[in-house]
Amino acid sequence: MPKFKPVVVLAMVALLGVIAIMGAFAVNGSHNTVASNISELTVPGANMPFAANFKGAPATGKDALASVPFANIRVNQDNTQEAQNEPFVAVNPSNSRHIVVGANNWAAGNGRFEVTAYVSFDGGATWAESHPYIDRNAGRIDAADPTIAFGAGNTVYFGFVALTPAPGAVAVSTSHDGGLTWVSQSWATSFSGAADKPAIATTPSGQINVFYQNQGIFTTASSNGGQTWGASRLIEAGGRNAAPVVDRSGNIYVFYNTASAIRVAKLTTWQAPQLTTVANTVGLQARPTQYRASIYPTAGIASNGTLYVAWPDGVSNQTGNDIFISHLNSSDAKSWSAPARVNTDTGNADQLMPALTVGSNNVVTVAWLDTRNDSNRVNYDVYMASSSDGASFGANTRVTAVSSNPNNDPRTQGSLIGDYFALGAGSNSLYVLWTDTRNNNEDIYMAPISTVNN
Repeated sequence: MPKFKPVVVLAMVALLGVIAIMGAFAVNGSHNTVASNISELTVPGANMPFAANFKGAPATGKDALASVPFANIRVNQDNTQEAQNEPFVAVNPSNSRHIVVGANNWAAGNGRFEVTAYVSFDGGATWAESHPYIDRNAGRIDAADPTIAFGAGNTVYFGFVALTPAPGAVAVSTSHDGGLTWVSQSWATSFSGAADKPAIATTPSGQINVFYQNQGIFTTASSNGGQTWGASRLIEAGGRNAAPVVDRSGNIYVFYNTASAIRVAKLTTWQAPQLTTVANTVGLQARPTQYRASIYPTAGIASNGTLYVAWPDGVSNQTGNDIFISHLNSSDAKSWSAPARVNTDTGNADQLMPALTVGSNNVVTVAWLDTRNDSNRVNYDVYMASSSDGASFGANTRVTAVSSNPNNDPRTQGSLIGDYFALGAGSNSLYVLWTDTRNNNEDIYMAPISTVNN
């Protein structure tokens, strides 16, 4: 019996606490925010204990190993047992073989974590490492939640949240050599409040836009390459997990989730944000694993203006969570397509952490974490599927040659594999990135996939 039956789902309406809507903010770069004692600002625990007597427990079972047509390349090149997770990827629009990956990194070895950039100029065959957190703040020792966008030429903007022991603040670092070195860093949000889960986007005019959450989705922007930042403004109270995309005219569409829906805000330079509900959602079903997972949207835009957004959802009438997608054929239309399920398995597996991209051929591809090869729903692989219309997807294709056991890391010990995986597109290629434990610790792996004959 199919895992999902077409039914009309009435989303549960959650009662949100009354939040004071922030009005006009002070000028001259002031970033006033809501108080920081809120549960949504969850981050990895500092000084996570390392299991001294840890014994590797790689994934087992008849389907733990597979022959796949894609190379699986380890991105981080350290020789430690320390964790790297939560990859984010950006592909240079002027050079498809130039890739910048960001990740959380515990390589310091003392339980502290930071963000690291991994740079390749040859499509992922070789990698160089750099460290964007160059202007350390004594109250914010740790750093997490990488987000990356390209500017003109080889300029790269790398955003992250710095925290511990003080509340999170969003920083943006700038590189002019493609991510190999970082020449400046600025603070996009105030030290007096709190911020989490930044997402960065650049427009054709060169404006840098940062989105972040603190009891709602906020945005701030810089028009001088990240040197200074304008006043923050609230997009919607209760929103979280921003995923922005930019059209050719410079309009920004930022997708996010609320307690019961996927929403999108269209931002222009001449009017207030236009808010629309894409689809109602159902909270994720319980899983037998410890690692954090949430309804985290991922979005893309085709050259013809079609918008796509995918997310995980607990709407299945059986055990397990699924990946859904919706699209809007015209930026002027108001009606989003009915959500379509991307994964085609018929069992009770979990599908989580989707990543979406749109290629130069306007084909939309989604990749995700998938437990279909383990009847216990613990070990995971990465699968992907593509579509030319965002409604009908081809076969689900396995990307990983080796399954990962999320508990197989001596630092995180099953509690965290990151909040998202990543997917980027070049002119003739896709780059799929995920957290992998085949080496008895968490590493970042990538599969380069040619789209020449697709």
